[in-house]
Amino acid sequence: MKKASLFVAIAVLLLPAFSGPIDADDSTTLTGEYIWNRQDVPSEIEAVFTPAGESKWDVSFHFDFRNEGHIYTGTAEGSLTEGPLKGEVKNENKKRTFIFSGKFTDGVFEGTHAEMRDGKELDTGVIKLSS
Repeated sequence: MKKASLFVAIAVLLLPAFSGPIDADDSTTLTGEYIWNRQDVPSEIEAVFTPAGESKWDVSFHFDFRNEGHIYTGTAEGSLTEGPLKGEVKNENKKRTFIFSGKFTDGVFEGTHAEMRDGKELDTGVIKLSS
């Protein structure tokens, strides 16, 4: 095989790795429920994860709370299929910060969420997601 042909073959194989920005269509949407400790009633939630690097994600949580729609956005790190996942999101006006952590087992995420206040985690409930 000539050097030029070998170079073209390698370039074609590597092209997907260097194809530019990630398309929003590459996002993964998970649905499930969360429980807010003070209400102790499950509510629906949708989480949209968009790739932002190796095991890193931009995430948005879409949910209703007290009859009002919300979208909290932030970042996450970990797997969306098996193993640990954790992240941090902020409310719409960016004045409140929430963290979540847990793990995927057999494609189902089970974890907790907490609000960060004065550098302390205040437990706010549990969350469960799947595809």
